[in-house]
Amino acid sequence: MIVTGWILSWWRTWRIRWTLLSASTVGSALCIAFGVRTYGRQVSWEDLRCSHAVECIDQHPVYWIMTGLISFVCCGVLLIVTTVAAAVTWFENRASTEPDTAA
Repeated sequence: MIVTGWILSWWRTWRIRWTLLSASTVGSALCIAFGVRTYGRQVSWEDLRCSHAVECIDQHPVYWIMTGLISFVCCGVLLIVTTVAAAVTWFENRASTEPDTAA
């Protein structure tokens, strides 16, 4: 969703692109915070009669943390690409508007 929104935002103003990227980054950070916040303590296998320690841990918060981390990395990559693309566009526009002094 993040990449699709980012690609579609190139047909609109730059404010939409940066707003979507910022909102996605905040959403990613909230996913990580929610996962860390809901991550409980590890229960011993004697308490729950689990055969392995991994089975005694609720895996639900791990999915929130992984989703947030993957989204955060995706936003970071798109931030770099957006900054480079904006710089290239700015330099191209600047070069096309400068008067030709070679003559």
